[in-house]
Amino acid sequence: MTDSNNLQKLQLELSKHASSMRGLHMRDLFMHNPNRAEAFSIELPDIFIDYSKNIITSEILESLFHYAELLDIKSSINSMFSGEKINITEKRAVLHTALRSKREEKLDVDGADIIELVHNELDKIKTFTSAIHSGEYCGWTNKSINTFVNIGIGGSNSGPKLVIDALSDYRKKNTYCFFISNIDYRQLNELKKNIDPETTLFIVSSKSFSTLETKANAESVKEWLVDVGCDQIEKHFVAITENEKAAIDFGISQSNIFHIWDWVGGRFSLWSAIGLVISLALGFDNFQRLLNGAREMDLHFKQGPNQSNAPVILALLDYWYNNFLDADTHAFIPYDESLKLFPDYLAQLFMESNGKSADLAGNSIDYKTMPVTWGGIGTDSQHAFFQLLHQGTQTIPVDFLAPLKKSGDKNHHRHLLANCIAQSQALLQGEDNPDPHKHFPGNKPSTTILYKELSPEILGKLLALYEHRTFVLGLLWKINSFDQWGVELGKKLAANIYENLKDNKTNTDIDSSTKILINKYLDSNK
Repeated sequence: MTDSNNLQKLQLELSKHASSMRGLHMRDLFMHNPNRAEAFSIELPDIFIDYSKNIITSEILESLFHYAELLDIKSSINSMFSGEKINITEKRAVLHTALRSKREEKLDVDGADIIELVHNELDKIKTFTSAIHSGEYCGWTNKSINTFVNIGIGGSNSGPKLVIDALSDYRKKNTYCFFISNIDYRQLNELKKNIDPETTLFIVSSKSFSTLETKANAESVKEWLVDVGCDQIEKHFVAITENEKAAIDFGISQSNIFHIWDWVGGRFSLWSAIGLVISLALGFDNFQRLLNGAREMDLHFKQGPNQSNAPVILALLDYWYNNFLDADTHAFIPYDESLKLFPDYLAQLFMESNGKSADLAGNSIDYKTMPVTWGGIGTDSQHAFFQLLHQGTQTIPVDFLAPLKKSGDKNHHRHLLANCIAQSQALLQGEDNPDPHKHFPGNKPSTTILYKELSPEILGKLLALYEHRTFVLGLLWKINSFDQWGVELGKKLAANIYENLKDNKTNTDIDSSTKILINKYLDSNK
């Protein structure tokens, strides 16, 4: 029997498993197996993952593992780590994992030692960070720099912004950090009210140095600096880009240009020079600790067997819900104020990576791929959308994340953790009530991820865990997780419409809806 036939057979088997589970309640699974929590959990250094409150059995997991083996996902994982060009639509390697490698390692890609390139750039980041923090590097009025403004969008914004916010306890004293991503001028205008241009460094983060929002914001900042009297623009700008010429043409000195490579995707880029702002805000030592934590998860992912591999198991559960139990959405709820930006970060990571409708061979897909990813911070979410989770009619798997320790008032933390654990328990068991308005059906799936007090290393592990989970999901759906063609069409059309708005005219060769919207703007700005 061919692999294709075996895969179809397994999918049929999983469909039968799904049908059999519709008449069962997870309460029964726990009752029949007192050791279920121990059987369906993963203990990693500093991280514990309890996935026992999911609608699965040992037989279902075995079928899922078999499916992963037939797809030979281990071989695909090794291909990524070894630098093969697994991003087939862009003919690129995918090597964000190399950004976390040790200096003594070697990895040759297209005749270049990738690890040497990575560590040369890390050395440059370290040296530049030291010059800023020591006061050796100054602005145009000879004042030291204490404010960092990252100008970027997408992965050049969301990853570093999350890390700096999450690790605010590690921030360098008397420094300030801001992020500009939106083309809406209000964001930039508000920034100007809160910074001193004489002590501010602007970091333009754009691989191409042509991203519309980033370039427009950088140009506006440059004009503002000139207007307030800056006659040495080059002292207040650095660039992270692959397009060195464009950065120099903008006015950035070559010594202030940090390199990023085509094998680093935007949403996987915070480990690269895109993380310069992390180093400036937290210190290079903490940036290195973040990398080290991610590398530990890389080794677990690369070396661990599927049956105990955290990213693989979590991805298999996602696949199971999406493709066999009709779960069209997945919620992520961190019970940790430090991770309040995490759900938004994950929304981009998952949906930009795996929101695809063509397989690796270019064929249209006739099965579901990425569910909608969303979430919010606990306990706020309990007083917002948890009503839907508990009594709604949809199947919505939930990831809960919480620290086992947290600085501050211990009683507050006990309340926080009690709420997190109680919510997963309530989703599992529900509560019978003859009044249908007060009845909780339970049998709602969730996974709980507990970790020690958040540190750079632990945050690095968590981020890498979700990166690898995203990749494995792409393998299960037979799609390329590392391109994002879906963002391009809107950008292209926006450029055309912008010319209409600027030149006060309307193209005749457009649909009536677009035409009337353009005309509404033109009429309002006569």
